[in-house]
Amino acid sequence: MAGAGLSREELKRLYERYAPVVFRRARTLLGRDADAWDAVQEVFEKMLSAHDSFRGEAQPMTWIYRITTNVALNMLRARKVREPVLTVVDDEPSVGVGSVEARDLLRKWIDSLTEREQQVATLLFLDGLTQEEIADVLGLSRKTIGRELAELREKAASLGAVPRGDP
Repeated sequence: MAGAGLSREELKRLYERYAPVVFRRARTLLGRDADAWDAVQEVFEKMLSAHDSFRGEAQPMTWIYRITTNVALNMLRARKVREPVLTVVDDEPSVGVGSVEARDLLRKWIDSLTEREQQVATLLFLDGLTQEEIADVLGLSRKTIGRELAELREKAASLGAVPRGDP
């Protein structure tokens, strides 16, 4: 593995330093420890096989964060196909964010998003990153992220999730 990219020794050092961060990120997105550990393994396998794609221009964490997000979102898509969601409804009607209607609306909204929109939404709503930070993680311009966010709001508004005039 001479030349550009990561050597196995560099990957080992990255694993020792960043595996806990990758696990926490994957656990947040996937909700299960076992899936998060699977994601950690897959992230570092991808890093080894795609070592030439690390340009060295950004911090390793930016590259690792992007790979982790993509792996977790792919795992969620695969889980959705393998494990249909079963909703248990109490005898009393649910109200608020945890309601069946809210969850159904959220699922419809997520299903309507492109892969990149899902990444942007995850980074914004789950991770609380700023537009500049999202642009850095995804390797896009801040202006592009602004457009993506406007499209996310429009899709949510079209489903009735937010008023069209919200910022």
